[in-house]
Amino acid sequence: MILKGKTVAITRSERDAEEFSRLVAAEGGKAIALPTIEIVPAGRQAAREFLDKLHDKKHDYCAFMSSQAVSVLFELASKSEIISALESTAVIAVGPKTRQSLEERGISVRLMPEKFSSAGLVELLLLSGAKPAGKKIIIPRSGAANEFATEALTKIGMQVDEVSLYSVRTCAPSSAWGEFSALLLQKKVDAVIFTSASSVGSFFEIMAKISPGHPRLDSVTRVVSIGPFTSKELRGRGIIKCFEVKEHTVKGALELAKNIV
Repeated sequence: MILKGKTVAITRSERDAEEFSRLVAAEGGKAIALPTIEIVPAGRQAAREFLDKLHDKKHDYCAFMSSQAVSVLFELASKSEIISALESTAVIAVGPKTRQSLEERGISVRLMPEKFSSAGLVELLLLSGAKPAGKKIIIPRSGAANEFATEALTKIGMQVDEVSLYSVRTCAPSSAWGEFSALLLQKKVDAVIFTSASSVGSFFEIMAKISPGHPRLDSVTRVVSIGPFTSKELRGRGIIKCFEVKEHTVKGALELAKNIV
């Protein structure tokens, strides 16, 4: 019971944080799910663009960076069309949750990087022995995603197509936010886990509404980042002390939190 009497918050909706909450409870702790962003699908034309590009350009690889991209794609296009289109390319899943999301829908995943990040994707293609220069890759993703993967893959000679399937916007504060804010001011939140760079901005936007003038976050709790781009966003918000996980997953973040609270 490593987390007995401890409270750990995570920037995810209650539904998306179900597994996390179970893991925290199993260690005797309390989890608070803080929904920060909501997904806004781009529309069926975005899925059509993705499928048409796959068909016309015959990409060597298709990389899914998140399970959200998978879910949105299957919302916007028929399962049979997607499966048929992806049969002609090597599908890459960045992270086990993304892989699970694809395989549950009947998509065969060929590759998964050791590091579950954009940098991990680039390393995978460089070290796969397939000589990436001249190869084509398509990445369906969020319109808010950073350009690291595209720029890095282009530098190694790949032809990169990105299709924006969705955007993100800040959620309205839920009841959990009121509880979180009160506990935070009392220094009774032992850690806050940020699960994406986009969730950082929305977190501070919501906090400015419900608790203006709140103390700097890392002065009242431990701040955990799921990866380097999330850490960069936190530093941009004035968070000086931030713990970054080595395994870029929620489980990895929880393991780190257990060692620092």
